Amino acid sequence: MRRVLASFFILLWLAPTTANAEWFRAESANFVVYSEGEESDLVGRVRQLEEFDRLLRMMTGTEAPPSPNKLNIYMVRGRGQLDRILQSSAGLGGFYAPSPDGIVAVVDQGWREDWMTHEEVLLHEYSHHFMMQYFPASYPAWYVEGFAEYLATIRFADAMLEIGRFNPARASWLADRSGWLPLDTLLFGDPTRLNGAETAKFYAQSWLLVHYLMRDADRRGRLARYLAAMTAGAEPRTAFAEAFATDVSTLQREISRYGGTGMTYSRLPRISAAEAAEVEVVRLAGVPDELILARASLQLTWTPKVTDRFLGRALGAADGDGALARRVRARAEALYGDGAAADRQLDSLLAEAPGDVELLYLKGMRHLVAGRRDEAARARHFAEAKRWFVRAHRADENHFPTLYRYAESLSLEPDFLSENTSNILLLAHQIAPQVEEIAMTAANVLIRRGEYDRAAALLVPVGASRHRGRMRQAAVALLAKAQARDNRDLPDPFAFPDPDE
Repeated sequence: MRRVLASFFILLWLAPTTANAEWFRAESANFVVYSEGEESDLVGRVRQLEEFDRLLRMMTGTEAPPSPNKLNIYMVRGRGQLDRILQSSAGLGGFYAPSPDGIVAVVDQGWREDWMTHEEVLLHEYSHHFMMQYFPASYPAWYVEGFAEYLATIRFADAMLEIGRFNPARASWLADRSGWLPLDTLLFGDPTRLNGAETAKFYAQSWLLVHYLMRDADRRGRLARYLAAMTAGAEPRTAFAEAFATDVSTLQREISRYGGTGMTYSRLPRISAAEAAEVEVVRLAGVPDELILARASLQLTWTPKVTDRFLGRALGAADGDGALARRVRARAEALYGDGAAADRQLDSLLAEAPGDVELLYLKGMRHLVAGRRDEAARARHFAEAKRWFVRAHRADENHFPTLYRYAESLSLEPDFLSENTSNILLLAHQIAPQVEEIAMTAANVLIRRGEYDRAAALLVPVGASRHRGRMRQAAVALLAKAQARDNRDLPDPFAFPDPDE
């Protein structure tokens, strides 16, 4: 399942439809989940997600507290709903989208293909989120996808967990050994250059390789050394040879033999059998599908070329006096519409909830957007945006979109390149390390300040990503600047290449 980045989205809104079932909002320690259907099913799903999070913590040994920004998950039904959030969703059962305006996962709970269930899609996408949230580093593509595939096949039985199970379709793709990708291609090639059939083999072989490495203590240790060397910037082939003490041909034979006769799995008592996670559920009575989907869309970052098409339809979906409709309308106007209309909505909402971080943030965005559009009034609007972002930060010091946009509001000031600015951006990156725009901006500022090594450390993971080709190219170019210790002719810290995927 590819990791889709939000700024690539060109959203396609279909004709409005009426809600077929009531929506619920469920919140737990790590998640906010929106779903329609039965409340009891939603509670069970969220508790299973929390149990999965606990299992990942146990497996990885992390003692980090939950992220202060809970992952928003939208459980939609059918390709039509998925398309109203993400255009060109053919073949997708869901996606994971980190952006400067929020981090969202969307899963089609009505989607079931031979090669993956929607339950596996959800676990796959959360595995990506967990890895990038708690262990941000430069990982090879085969490990990123193989790790998520390995964890997606965990089975939740009544009282037991089964770890290391296989996906039947993935396994069937490996039946014909003659059609395998060469292991050299899997380990060191560029997966973005693979065709459809090769990509399917890439996922299947990545899963098998991670399964092979994870099921043995010595191999796990070698994997850890390899990943540490890669994160430190080692040359991939050298890191492989030193960590695994073998050659590619030998490892290829071992993996092939392992896939045929040597695979194992584990059974553990379920955590939920002893301690079920607390879940708070709110019934969203009378809320139509379109409003929920519009809210999900507005948590992604849009490109200017699709703003006009989206805005009218988003505002149409938010045509109502309910609390959620008013917030969706306010966000749409603040980010993409009319500033005066945004003020009317936000001022009314703030009168009711003066300390609400989302509303304070949107007041700042209303002026930041206006300043981007009007060069003559930019300084005035940026100064006003800064005032609102300060208030939003006081309401929630861990709201990373506020930190990031606050840094942008400082960009016209003489001391923009101060240590204070770089610290603000680094804090935003620390809270949301998976958002590549934040890493790129922070690195840009660090290069301008002459802090080349710190900048390079931020850029290596972005440059190694297997998605967002133009962003990856921009990161590689900026990394070259850092490595050459050259801070001349740098791009705007807050400008990024147009999406190409």
